[in-house]
Amino acid sequence: MGRGIRNTMGLILAVVGAAAALWAPFRSWYNGRLGRDFRVWELFTGAGVTDSGAGLFASMFLPLLVGAVLAVLGVVFRSRLLVLAAGIITLGFAILWMVRQGQAEGSLTVTGDSDGLGSGVGLALAGGLLMLIGAAVMGGRERRAERKARHEQEHYERDALEDEGEGSSRVGAGSPYGMAAREQETRDADIPAHGRQAPPGGDPPQRFVRRPEQQGPAPRGRPVPAREPDSGDRVREDSDRTQYEQNDEGGRSH
Repeated sequence: MGRGIRNTMGLILAVVGAAAALWAPFRSWYNGRLGRDFRVWELFTGAGVTDSGAGLFASMFLPLLVGAVLAVLGVVFRSRLLVLAAGIITLGFAILWMVRQGQAEGSLTVTGDSDGLGSGVGLALAGGLLMLIGAAVMGGRERRAERKARHEQEHYERDALEDEGEGSSRVGAGSPYGMAAREQETRDADIPAHGRQAPPGGDPPQRFVRRPEQQGPAPRGRPVPAREPDSGDRVREDSDRTQYEQNDEGGRSH
C-alpha cells in the first residue's frame, strides 16, 4: 500500500518534470533568445556560447529531449534509476549553460523585462529538480525476493481461509443441531400431536392416558369370592351379591 502511493507520487512528479523540460527550449533563455537557438556543443568548446543560431536537434532542445524521454521510460518501467538519470541530465545541462553563458557575458542578470535570464532556464531547472524529487519519492520495482515473499504470504493466507471454511462446513454437517434438524423440529412443533405419525422403524405414537380426575370413583366395600359356575342354587342369589352392588344400590336410593 505505501509502496504504491509513493510510486504514484513519484511518477506524477517525473511526468511534470519531463513536460517542463520539453517546454523550456521554446521559451526565452537570455536576452529574449530562445533555448533552441543555442548550440549544444558550444558548451564544451573553449569559445563558449556565441550568437550563432542552431538547428532544433543541435540546440539545447536535444539534451532536454533526452532527459524527458528517460523520465518517461522510468515512469513506464517504474525505474528510479532512469528517472534519476533524466533529472541529472536536465539539471546538469541547464547549470552548464548558465556557467558558459555567464563566462561569455561576464555576468548573469535577472530582470523583469526581456533582458537577462528568461523563463526557459527556470523551466529547465524546475524540470530537473522535479525529476530528482520523483526518483527519491518512488519506491521502485519490487525485488525478486520481496515479490516471492509477498506471493507466498498471500498463498498462505488464502489456504488458511479455505481450510477454515471447509472445517466450518464439516462441523455444520456433522452436528445433530444443524439447520436441517432445526427445520424438522419446527415442522414437528407445528403439527398437532394426534396428527403425527411414527417414522418407519421408530417408536409407536404415545397413547392417551386418562387423567386421575377423569376416572370414575373407586368401588367401595370388600370383594366377595365368586360363585362356582356349576352352582344352581338360586335361593342364595341375593346373598351372593357383592357388597359393591349393595352399596351402589344404597347410594342410589339416597
